Amino acid sequence: MVRLRAANHPYISQWDEAYHALVAKNLTAHPLEPTLYEEKVLPADDRDWTKAGVWLHKPPLPLWLMAAGIAAFGENELSFRLPSVMLDTLSILLIYLLALELFGPSSRLAGLIAAALYAVNPLMIRLVSGRIPDDTPHVVNAFFITGTTFLFVVSARKNSRAYAAAAGLSLGLGTLCMSAVALLGLAAPLPLLLSHRGVRGSARLLAVAALPFAVAALPWPLYCLSRWPDLWRHESALHVNHLFTALEGHAHAWWWYLKILPVQYGGSAVLVGAFGAAVLVYAVREAARRRDAGLSAALCWTLIPYIFFSLIATKLYAYVAVAVPAACLLTGFFTASLWAARGGRYRAAVLAALLAAGAQAGFVVVERLRADYSICPWSDLYDYPSFRRVMLRLREVPGPKVLLNVGDSKSPQAMYYSGAAAYPEAPSAVVVRGLVERGCRVFVLVEEDKHGADVARELKTKEFRGKIFYIPVPAPLSRDIKHPYEA
Repeated sequence: MVRLRAANHPYISQWDEAYHALVAKNLTAHPLEPTLYEEKVLPADDRDWTKAGVWLHKPPLPLWLMAAGIAAFGENELSFRLPSVMLDTLSILLIYLLALELFGPSSRLAGLIAAALYAVNPLMIRLVSGRIPDDTPHVVNAFFITGTTFLFVVSARKNSRAYAAAAGLSLGLGTLCMSAVALLGLAAPLPLLLSHRGVRGSARLLAVAALPFAVAALPWPLYCLSRWPDLWRHESALHVNHLFTALEGHAHAWWWYLKILPVQYGGSAVLVGAFGAAVLVYAVREAARRRDAGLSAALCWTLIPYIFFSLIATKLYAYVAVAVPAACLLTGFFTASLWAARGGRYRAAVLAALLAAGAQAGFVVVERLRADYSICPWSDLYDYPSFRRVMLRLREVPGPKVLLNVGDSKSPQAMYYSGAAAYPEAPSAVVVRGLVERGCRVFVLVEEDKHGADVARELKTKEFRGKIFYIPVPAPLSRDIKHPYEA
C-alpha cells in the first residue's frame, strides 16, 4: 500500500526517472536497441548520455521491466513503476525468510521486525516512487542482491546444487541492473558458505553457480561490444571513472553517507545515530563471541557498500540502497534481542531502549503516511499538470515534429508524452529554416508570464509566421518546499 501510493502520481521525475522511462518506452518497439532520441533531429554525440541516440548509460534489465509495465498497462506513469512496486514488496518477504536462515528458525520476531523496517524505509519508498535517482535500477538491484543472498544461504545449509544454480542466475541478472555492484550478492553469503561447507564445499557450490551466472550476465555486454564497440567502451570507462573522479559535481566527504543516515532511514536523527551505533557494536560483539556466520554475513552485507562507496570519488545519494536490507536485518536481530532481555538484569535500560525503538518506528510510519508524493519535485519553471496536458495534446499532431526551448531539464518528459524530438536549445532562424525544409512541424515552449518576451526577435518576422507554433506554459502553481531527498 505504501509503495503503490508513493508510485501513483501523474508526473515523471528527473534525475533519472525521466531518462529511464523514455528509454523503456522506446524499448517496447525494439527491445534490443535502447534509445533516448529515436531520431536525432539535431546533431548530438551519443557519448553525452542526456542527448544520445543509442543509450547504454545503464544496464538493461530494469529498463526491460519498465518497458514490460508500459506494454502491459499503457504509457501512464504508474505502469513503468509497477515492477519496482512488485519487486520491492517481494523483498519484504525475502528479508523475513532471510532472517530465519541467517539467525536460525527461532528468530521469527527478528524477521518480522526487519521486514517491517524495510516496509517503511524512506529511501526504498522514495526510490520506488521515482522521485530520486536511480529509482527503478536501485530497487531491482537490491531485490536481486537480496534474492541471491537468500539462495546462496539456503544452498549452503542444504548443500543444494539447484539452489546454487538459482543463486548464480540471480547474481547474473543483478549485474544487468547495476553492473559489478550486484557482486555484493556473492560477498555477503560467503561467511555462511564457508562455515557450512568449508572451502571445498563452497568452491563446488560456486562452480555450479558459475554457468547460470555467465548465461545471464555475459550475452548483453558481448552483444553491445559487437554492435556499438566505441560507445560501450566509453560507457565502461565512465563507470570506472566514478571511482577516481567526482563526476557531475557529486563530490562529498567520506562521512557523507553517515551524515544522511537520518534522511534515508527517517524519524529522529538522534535515535537513528544511537540505534545505528548500538546495532553495529552489538552485531560485531555477538558475531565474534558466538562465531556466528549468519551475523557475519549480515555485517559484510551492511559494511561493504558503506565502506566502498564512502571511499570512491563520485558519491550519489542512493548508492548505499543495496545495504538497506542488511541494515534492517541487523536492527531486527538487535531489537529482538532487547525484547528477549526485557525481564533480565538491565530491565529498566532495556525497556527504555524498546520504548525509543517504538517511538522511532512510529515517527517513520507517520512520515511516510504524511508524505505528499503528488507534487512534482524539481519543477521550478513549469506547472507540471499544464506541461503534461499540453505535451499529451501534441501526440495528436501528425507527421514529424520538433519541440524546442524545453526548460527545467524536462526534454525527456516532453518526448515521453508528446512523441516529438525535444531539445532545451532556444530556436534560431537557421535551425528553424532547416527543420521546416525537412518537413518538421516546429513547436517552441515559452513561459506564459513572459508574454513572448523570451522569443528571439529574428523569429518574429513574416518569414516564420505560421511555421513556428508557440506553446505558453504557466509557472508552477504549487512547489515542494523540501528537496526531493528529504520530502
